Amino acid sequence: MWWKVLLAILVVWLAFGLIMAVVKGLLTVLVIGLVVIGIVAVIKWAASDKSSTEIGS
Repeated sequence: MWWKVLLAILVVWLAFGLIMAVVKGLLTVLVIGLVVIGIVAVIKWAASDKSSTEIGS
């Protein structure tokens, strides 16, 4: 009987670990995506700023 309790605890622990790994993976992908979007936005802003200053001068 005790091994059933141990097995249930093990299954719950593994499921919790799997869920946490998925959440961490999604958060990592989200952070990387936001960083890439930010870099692209800064590059576009810098490029448009350079072209507008060239036109102004």
